[in-house]
Amino acid sequence: IGKPGPGSISEAIKMGLPVIIERNYMTLPQERYNADWVRAHSVGIVVDSFREIDSAVAEMLSPGKLSGFQTSAASIDNRAAFEIPEILEQILNSRAR
Repeated sequence: IGKPGPGSISEAIKMGLPVIIERNYMTLPQERYNADWVRAHSVGIVVDSFREIDSAVAEMLSPGKLSGFQTSAASIDNRAAFEIPEILEQILNSRAR
């Protein structure tokens, strides 16, 4: 439960845990996309305000929901740490030409 920061979301997903995150006008612009990603991949619940946390927790714990979120989280294979060096190498090589 927290803000839609990439580190927080990545760590939870790596552990197979669904997330509850907040997205509203105060959310940093670069983190808004993370909330959209959470929704699109069904790995958690996005709330407008932490005042909704009680209903979000109740929804997550409702029959079938938690296991669905856990299955979705477990299916994510985050390989960014291995892909980024290759992408950077391609960028550097293209600029060297």
